[in-house]
Amino acid sequence: QRSGFAYSLSKNFVVWYAQKCAFEYGLKGIRVVSLSPGLIATDMGNLEAKDGGMLIPMSCEERMAFLQMAGVFSQLELAMIRERVRSGMANARAKGRQIGRPQVGREDIPATFLRHYPAYKSKQLNVSELARVCDLSRTTVYKYISLLEA
Repeated sequence: QRSGFAYSLSKNFVVWYAQKCAFEYGLKGIRVVSLSPGLIATDMGNLEAKDGGMLIPMSCEERMAFLQMAGVFSQLELAMIRERVRSGMANARAKGRQIGRPQVGREDIPATFLRHYPAYKSKQLNVSELARVCDLSRTTVYKYISLLEA
């Protein structure tokens, strides 16, 4: 059911976020303690309450607020990750490192491709066959063809 999914998602988010913070800040000597709420009055929470858990009654509005807060924390985490990646890439560029895949030029085309390319041009081989005999992906074959025909 949908309510069980939302409950499970929010509960697992709290656990995940606490573990993530504990790992990240633990490296700096900071101890993280998480006090997670008890079971919330949802279909899933009611099932767990039957197994001895303590049920915390919550209105629909409170549940929605909790899920929205979890969404805010997820967005915050995503923004922090993106900023760290951008910062790392800028740092690497400043040190003269190349970001991303290296550019491929005509001089990088393997000899086996150049040997079989005339058969492709004369329509003796199609792209799939050329890729198979050269042991390349079709995407790579298209890239090499565009380099040669540019």
